[in-house]
Amino acid sequence: MLGWQLTADWKFDPSLITEVEVRFIADGANATRVELEHRKLERYGERADAYRTIIDSPEGWGGLLQLFKQTAEQSEE
Repeated sequence: MLGWQLTADWKFDPSLITEVEVRFIADGANATRVELEHRKLERYGERADAYRTIIDSPEGWGGLLQLFKQTAEQSEE
């Protein structure tokens, strides 16, 4: 787990800490499932819903995980 200290405007703020947990789970002999959970978004206050929408968008965590998958698959070649 890591502490995420970026505001809804993507600026570092040492007083704001949300949590990002990434789990790598064996899924058969030659596969790994990656799960990512970003918690404590309520700490963004009135901007929490807007921030959740941003990180749930295709350019958010899901898109980042897709890039990770593509890179991992290319390294297997």
